[in-house]
Amino acid sequence: MKWLTALGLGAILGIVLPTGVDARSGVWMNSWAGWGTIHPHAGSPGLLLSIPVFLGSALFLRLVFNWHSR
Repeated sequence: MKWLTALGLGAILGIVLPTGVDARSGVWMNSWAGWGTIHPHAGSPGLLLSIPVFLGSALFLRLVFNWHSR
């Protein structure tokens, strides 16, 4: 898997996971998972981006798919 693909999938997971869990209730932001989570667009309070989920999932996907392809 190329880095660009892994980063793209990581970005999708980094947005979908916290936004789906939080859904404007504040559950994600008020727990330990809120560390490293930002609001990328100030006009949309429900949209979240988790930097640790984004980078961690991109690294994990890259490692797993590179290991699996050998």
